[in-house]
Amino acid sequence: IQAVLKGRAMEWLVQKATELGVARIVPITAERTVSQLDSGGAVGRREKWRAIAVEGIKQCGSVWLPEIALPMTVSEHLERRERSDLVLVASLQPDARHPRRCLESFVSARGRFPESVSVWIGPEGDFTRVELGRIVETGAWPVTLGRSVLRSETAALYLISVLQYELGGGTEESTVGREDPEA
Repeated sequence: IQAVLKGRAMEWLVQKATELGVARIVPITAERTVSQLDSGGAVGRREKWRAIAVEGIKQCGSVWLPEIALPMTVSEHLERRERSDLVLVASLQPDARHPRRCLESFVSARGRFPESVSVWIGPEGDFTRVELGRIVETGAWPVTLGRSVLRSETAALYLISVLQYELGGGTEESTVGREDPEA
């Protein structure tokens, strides 16, 4: 669930997220999103993003083409009440936890790994406090992406990569719950 990025950054993100194996990309517009889209522009952009995703699956040899939703607002997406086993939101808030800690809490509470994970990534400047509050109210766990303040597209790829690593990246091996993830 990615805030629409300006310029070619969104195209780059769609390509890289596809290469990393995401199942779905939901472009959203938030209060601080620079690139606002009207309904006609949204359809055209989605078609362009789909074409870029096709190139991405050719690059990585995947047979999985991610679904790319029509862009919508934060409120519109929240109103859909879509469910994932685990929902994370990248946050600059001081109480945000490392994604590994969220996964460990999930596994500890449920005795299994999540079958689906959704990730919210805000625009440059982050979500507003109100938007973040609404997202967290739906059950999303705020996660930190380290000490650096990352660009939105970098934050998305960072979190996708961390999740791939922690959940085994398509292999049977996961690092969650192991004392030494390198072991």
